[in-house]
Amino acid sequence: MHIAILEDETTLAEEVKLYLERDGHSATIFVDGEALLRALPRETFDLFILDWNVPKINGYEVLVRMRKNLRMIEPIVFLTSTDAEDEIVAALSAGADDYCIKPIRLREFSARISSAQRRVQKTNAPAFGREKEILGYRFNPTTNLVRFDDQDVTLTEKEYALASFLFSELDRPLSRNRLLIEVWGSTGPELSRTLDVHIAWIRKKLHIGASGSRARLVAVYGYGYRLMQTFPEE
Repeated sequence: MHIAILEDETTLAEEVKLYLERDGHSATIFVDGEALLRALPRETFDLFILDWNVPKINGYEVLVRMRKNLRMIEPIVFLTSTDAEDEIVAALSAGADDYCIKPIRLREFSARISSAQRRVQKTNAPAFGREKEILGYRFNPTTNLVRFDDQDVTLTEKEYALASFLFSELDRPLSRNRLLIEVWGSTGPELSRTLDVHIAWIRKKLHIGASGSRARLVAVYGYGYRLMQTFPEE
């Protein structure tokens, strides 16, 4: 998962980030609530770890805005020194999925993150670690081959990685940065055009958006791309 960490204690934030990376996740640190909220229009995260007492906009207010104003459904886990029962109940009632008390206990923390990850995986399309079929497209990760409409198309390594990730996140808007990190492992203006070219090739090779296609790949202005299911007329 790609995880956002809202934590103004630098040492603890780096410790949590390192621990998450050891578990195979990627993470971005935000030191105040305002910075995190500003990032949401351009970044895609799978899970949020929020401290309650952070500068500018506190973690509870960030939670409320994400759930009520932005209608976000991604899991949110609080990691904070606040152990007052009324505040824990308030956070859970406002939409937090879990609550961890500092000082951090790494095994417990890891178990809670893993539990949240399982909930994400249940609601998302299947991962592409093995051959899968989505919307009539069958993906073979061993050969980078995609079969649809009785034809086989072999994609390049990057095309396959991009296409399989888009299909695995069907109907979810994905930021340009998230796509670049997932496929190329880094971001930057020099890769932005590369992403657009690969999107164009995927549309063409997989006939996405063509007559009778069950999928449509659209640009989300100022943000990224979204692969959507369509329902062709009979």
